Amino acid sequence: MRMTNQLIKILVAATAALFIFAQAALCQQDDDKSQDAGDVLRINTELVQTNITVLDKKGRFVDGLKKEDFELRVDGRPVEVSFFENVLAGSRREQLLRSAKGEPLTAAAVTSPAPSLRRRTIVFFLDDLHLSLDSLGRTRKMLLNFIEKEMGENDMVAIASSSGQIGFLQQYTDNKDVLRAAVSRLVQIPYAVKDTARGAGAVMTEYMALVIERRDDPGVFNFFVQDCLQWAPRANKRAGYPRQACEQEVKNRARLILLQSGQVVSNTYRSLETLLRSAERMPGSKLAFFISDGFLADSGPRGSTGYDKIGPITDEARRAGVVIYTIDARGLVSNQLDATNNVAFDPEGRLANSVSREVAATQDALNALAADTGGRALRNQNYFDTFIGNALEETARYYLLAWRPEIEEQKNEKFKKIEVQVKGRPELTVRTARGFFSNRTSASIENERVAKEEKPTASAEEKKPDADLRQALTDFYTRQALPLQLSLFYLDTPASGTVLTSSVQAPTALLSYGSQGTETASLTLAGVILNEQGKPAASFKTGLKVNPPGSNKSGQVASNVIYNNRTPLKPGLYQVRVAARDDRSGTVGSSMQWIMIPDLSRRELSLSSLILGIESLRGGSQEAEQIQWSVDKKFAHGSHLRFMTFIYNAARASSAQPSLSAQVQIYRDGKAVISTPFKPVTLDAGTDPSRIPFTADINLGSLQAGRYVLRVNVEDNVTHKSVSQQTAFDLQ
Repeated sequence: MRMTNQLIKILVAATAALFIFAQAALCQQDDDKSQDAGDVLRINTELVQTNITVLDKKGRFVDGLKKEDFELRVDGRPVEVSFFENVLAGSRREQLLRSAKGEPLTAAAVTSPAPSLRRRTIVFFLDDLHLSLDSLGRTRKMLLNFIEKEMGENDMVAIASSSGQIGFLQQYTDNKDVLRAAVSRLVQIPYAVKDTARGAGAVMTEYMALVIERRDDPGVFNFFVQDCLQWAPRANKRAGYPRQACEQEVKNRARLILLQSGQVVSNTYRSLETLLRSAERMPGSKLAFFISDGFLADSGPRGSTGYDKIGPITDEARRAGVVIYTIDARGLVSNQLDATNNVAFDPEGRLANSVSREVAATQDALNALAADTGGRALRNQNYFDTFIGNALEETARYYLLAWRPEIEEQKNEKFKKIEVQVKGRPELTVRTARGFFSNRTSASIENERVAKEEKPTASAEEKKPDADLRQALTDFYTRQALPLQLSLFYLDTPASGTVLTSSVQAPTALLSYGSQGTETASLTLAGVILNEQGKPAASFKTGLKVNPPGSNKSGQVASNVIYNNRTPLKPGLYQVRVAARDDRSGTVGSSMQWIMIPDLSRRELSLSSLILGIESLRGGSQEAEQIQWSVDKKFAHGSHLRFMTFIYNAARASSAQPSLSAQVQIYRDGKAVISTPFKPVTLDAGTDPSRIPFTADINLGSLQAGRYVLRVNVEDNVTHKSVSQQTAFDLQ
């Protein structure tokens, strides 16, 4: 069904922001209430929980195990399992279990049907402080392959780095444009560790420095002393440069190299810990890929890092539900002297033992990070993409175990060792976090964080008006106390050029209408539009008055209030953040979303955003006619999906009209469930050929409830070029 020209004109020509009330079906409201009631959880702050992955000899997950099949030991002592469940990673139920910190769910939550939406949370952490140019190239290729071919439509993915060079784009997102932009920012970071050797002497590697510092191999020390004597200044040679001076110089070189190396490793660990701590706020389990050329796990007795750093990271990962898989980005590594490495020439073989052990030494930390968090390490291999796929498959299911530590164990902070095995099944591989800090359980830390956030302070910032809204807008995680829905779309308009419409929807049922429920509610809404550097490109703020339930003359109850803001913007990648506050109760909610606005001046065929659920709203006169679209993109089972997009930069042969064909597809879990043939796009009389509207009405009656993706493909029959646009929606 095509939209009337009148509605198209209203959509394109509208310039003022507006807000309306949206009516929802009563049966849908009842379903939502019953789901909310089932999500009530009981939390016990003393429980400790961990993921358990059990694999057979072929690397397949062993399903069907029960609580009594497992034996759990903490510091060698048998411990009773308080909670146990087989979990599907990324499911809604998993989020509920993680929120409960291992406590049983209510009966309603247990029996409620699980929705089809499954969202995996994946982070790629690049240790770019230890990545060569070649390794960075391989890593970029692997990331782009994952984004284009392996990333699911519901996945939340983040790309982070030790150096922080990704900047504002270092966020969890399901937007591939954001991830591509993050990959494009990756450049090699010059390695900060420098050798202080004078002249053209042999290069001392970090591992050789460690061997010298520990006095593990006299041959290595003697090699560098002899090398020092060989390259000593000529004047000193004639005078007989003392060996003792060279010995001290070699020791100083080794010490300085290790101090520098330790500082770089400390920065890497610090960045990783920060990432894991932040990941606690993301629901469900997460899979992290730690990508590095490797580094020394220990930098000697004077170093600032060591194996003791792995314990806190393991505990942070366990509490955040993160399993780390590590990748040695060097791929196949050779210790032989060639044009790609700096192995010193040693005809007497004094460095042979050191060189043979060096690669393994730089992989020790990668092995420990993976093994201690329940993951795996990839080393001396080049099949990165296959490893990523295998890791996703291995972590798709897991067992969640929780137990209650003894009261005495919680008095002192001590790292305790976790051991889990399947009784009578020694052939099975069990992966889990290998330890935790006894007085820092998941729930206790979460409660500390929540208390810290909710505790009122008398800071100058909080005394400022709208400080709570500003805090919500600057947070990288949304607040759900007042759940907001945000929908973005861009159009190219004759008067203003490219205009971004930000539609915000807030539930009226959660607003405060006074003690008697009869007063008008007041909602303050603010938004900021940030460019890809995180700098404000625009902002907006408004106050909305919402009448109490039952005050509508028609007798209908508006379930949502919707506000639309229109902002002219230049082409580029933007993030829109919105926050709303119920002024009477002080409850704050927030939401955020990314959007890429194309550069239409390139004259390339392109589409506007897809606008779903278009409705015509009429007031008391024809002049009051407006249109509204679905903000939450949720539709009832058996309904029709009415949508619209605009086609830009269509080619024309001579003076003829553009010739275009369009196809509509609906995908679920990456598979097309509806696919129409390409049909000609009809141009009505008076249609602007530079902004050609395409509308359609799709019957959703054959589809089951769940998450779907609507994709529109358009072909230009003149240039034979094609373009597509897509967006997700939910069928309830």
